[in-house]
Amino acid sequence: MLKLGYMSGTDARLLTKLAAAGVETVPLGNGWDNHGIYVGHINKGDGIGAVVGYFHKFIPVKGSSLAPADLGKACLVNKIPLFILADKADHGQAKKVLGDMGPNVKLVDPEDAAAEIQALAK
Repeated sequence: MLKLGYMSGTDARLLTKLAAAGVETVPLGNGWDNHGIYVGHINKGDGIGAVVGYFHKFIPVKGSSLAPADLGKACLVNKIPLFILADKADHGQAKKVLGDMGPNVKLVDPEDAAAEIQALAK
């Protein structure tokens, strides 16, 4: 069974669909939203097999010393796939803002998210 870490604001319909398919969901936070475990602290021991969240959750607040890659670093180090949700039309701009976050990061249109994540669970 896949254990999916999800950032605050992830579509409840997506999470429900995944839960119905046997995916376990665990709340994660970005350090500003007080939602679940801080994404930067996850490790292999947490058993999280993938992380999903909307694009804006990986953009640090102005004045922060963090970069988007810092919020995704635990996923990179632990080889956890990270699905960042953004409308397909916004992928070009999102890539510019995110910069290089590593090979395990995938921009996904919200409409395609369930299929992308379920593919990992098989």
